[in-house]
Amino acid sequence: MIYNLFSRIFARKADREFLESLVSKDITDIIGGVCEDSDTAESLKENARDIVSDKDKLSEAQSDFERLFIIPLNDKFIPPYIGYYLGNTSKTSGGSNADIDVKGGDVTRAEKLEIMFKSLNFTPKDESWVTSKRADHIAYILGFMAALISFEEKHPAEQVKERPPLSEIVSEEFYFFNEFIGNWINLFAEEVIQRGGSPFYVQAAMLMKSFIRCEQRDFNSLPIHSLGNKRCTVNL
Repeated sequence: MIYNLFSRIFARKADREFLESLVSKDITDIIGGVCEDSDTAESLKENARDIVSDKDKLSEAQSDFERLFIIPLNDKFIPPYIGYYLGNTSKTSGGSNADIDVKGGDVTRAEKLEIMFKSLNFTPKDESWVTSKRADHIAYILGFMAALISFEEKHPAEQVKERPPLSEIVSEEFYFFNEFIGNWINLFAEEVIQRGGSPFYVQAAMLMKSFIRCEQRDFNSLPIHSLGNKRCTVNL
């Protein structure tokens, strides 16, 4: 749920329906607990409430989203792509990480992500959410992580051709988190905190940093490090 929420926040402009869901439900309370940052979660909820009740503030928040993440020709623009922070090339070497459908060599991060997305037949629940269809967009990356976790939790037997052991699924999450989330999301969040005009996006970025810190700690506590970066191939 939390990965999907952050995916939605940075996928497209906040609208009244989405903001009302943050105000009317206990989502922010849950996030505050999981992220161990209840103060920022409460501030995010209060800002959502203020924006919903004031059309000028809603317009301001939507304009801020455009300046931050859509319009490149302005001094506030923050590219919401992993390639901007880590470069476009991702190495594969024929070892334990090579069970994606490419031979050893150089592939772009976007190409590698596209192959992984296809392994789970993954697309966001509503692709219209994403302002850019680049595979290395933060909304796709966080949404895919949510899909991996959902697969771990539900194990829908009628949909899975060859269901791998749970340890392999968790290893897949661990690999994906380290390869495509934990190494750049904080850099992106810091840019939003520094450049954001709307308190809503600043606080969302602060909360996301807290969440990623907690996720990193929890992954590091799991007894899966002996697996290294070995990835399973999940077939749906």
